[in-house]
Amino acid sequence: MLWVEKYRPKTIEDVVADKTVIKNVLTWAEGWKKGVRQKPLLLAGPPGVGKTSLALALANTMGWEAVELNASDQRSWNIISRIVGEGAFNETISDEGEFLSSKRGKLKLIILDEVDNIHRKEDFGGESALLRIIRKTPPQPIILIANDPYALSQELRKNVVMINFKRLNKNQIARILEKICEQEGVKCDREVLTLIAENAGGDLRAAVNDLQAIAEGKKVLRPEDVVIAKRTQETDVFKVLQKIFKTKLPAHGDAMLLDQSPEDLIVWVEENMPLEYEDELLYKGYRVLAHADVFLGRVRRRQFYRLWKYATYLMTTGVQNVKPEAKRGFTRYRPPSIFRKLAYTKSKRETYRKILKKIGKYSHMSARKAVEIYPFLKTLLNTLDVERCAYIAAFYDFSKEELEFMTDGKKAEEIHRFVVEHKLHRIEDETFLSGFGGQDEKYGLRGLQDEVESKTEIAETETEETDKVDEGVKKQGKKREGVKHVTLDAFFGED
Repeated sequence: MLWVEKYRPKTIEDVVADKTVIKNVLTWAEGWKKGVRQKPLLLAGPPGVGKTSLALALANTMGWEAVELNASDQRSWNIISRIVGEGAFNETISDEGEFLSSKRGKLKLIILDEVDNIHRKEDFGGESALLRIIRKTPPQPIILIANDPYALSQELRKNVVMINFKRLNKNQIARILEKICEQEGVKCDREVLTLIAENAGGDLRAAVNDLQAIAEGKKVLRPEDVVIAKRTQETDVFKVLQKIFKTKLPAHGDAMLLDQSPEDLIVWVEENMPLEYEDELLYKGYRVLAHADVFLGRVRRRQFYRLWKYATYLMTTGVQNVKPEAKRGFTRYRPPSIFRKLAYTKSKRETYRKILKKIGKYSHMSARKAVEIYPFLKTLLNTLDVERCAYIAAFYDFSKEELEFMTDGKKAEEIHRFVVEHKLHRIEDETFLSGFGGQDEKYGLRGLQDEVESKTEIAETETEETDKVDEGVKKQGKKREGVKHVTLDAFFGED
């Protein structure tokens, strides 16, 4: 069994964190205990500082059931709505079969881990579904956990109470490791624990894993037993930019520790270079950056990823050596504008793709052809009356969000309401014609079936007259009993 799970804090008193953090979390929980609905908590901070452990320990301390949805689970809009939504608004039964009523303080804690990664393509719509749930003030407490809270939308951050965690210092980590050694019966020098704590860089989970790896099969640990490699810590892109533009110290090594590819880093450097360089320095900086972009282009075309190191060197050390000397002063660097534009339009682009997919599926055409049909369909939804638009929306199974994308919000609401009130939906077999009636007649839906029957009767009459004239010919031919001879001319002829 992994020690990180074996020695995970059982109660809130066992959690090692800042006192202010513990106090704020307990105040939030006491509010729920008194029956006052609170905004969800957002526990934010670097990995390995005890965010998930605190949430689980809080549930144990308060006697709440815990429902956890982590990063390994798919968290699209329907998953969030079904699991988180139902869990947040419905009552539950404990593992022992006891009915837990929220009115009596028997709550369940919804824990959604790594919400900053919920914007992935496979999790499309998950954040918007979560936001809709939060706005309804559910009767069950919710805790969100994120490493980077600013990867979430501003709207979501406004609807939660954010609590920031800091990295643990080496003394705090060393004390926890010492307690684990005592429980496991391992004698360990204080120097060993300090080395492990320093190497972890404030990540308690990493330190416990390192201790277990070293202590495997040993009863005594000495400094020479510590052979773990130096654990690399992710650096911040703003620190790398500061090193590039402000100092003459090599920045290439720091860039290699970034959790970003050279394709992203070059955009950061390009965006912020005009804030530091001007005139001839700016020209030289962009020339070096252009050479870096040449290497990135070769990587894209030929998949020669070994060229990334040359591109990274040029966009860091190369741009850095353009300036004659180190610069002083503070500069507020900004994220690339292209990132903001892509983030703003991402949901719109995904909605557009879903609409095209439905048009292609239900109209039996390719996605390319659906692109050509889309403008006409959008025009119909914006010009026709609400009832006709509702039938179009039901035929293509458009959601309210997709209708809002193609029309203004007011008309989308009216169309969606009409579909819901009249229970319009797709029926995938050919018997759907029999279900239309009433006011469908003015749209030709019931009339279509009547017309088919009428044309069939006319065709049968004409066939009987022909049979009387050609009676001799019929006797010679082979006729199967029960088959109706309906010609195309008769079926589509005028009455």
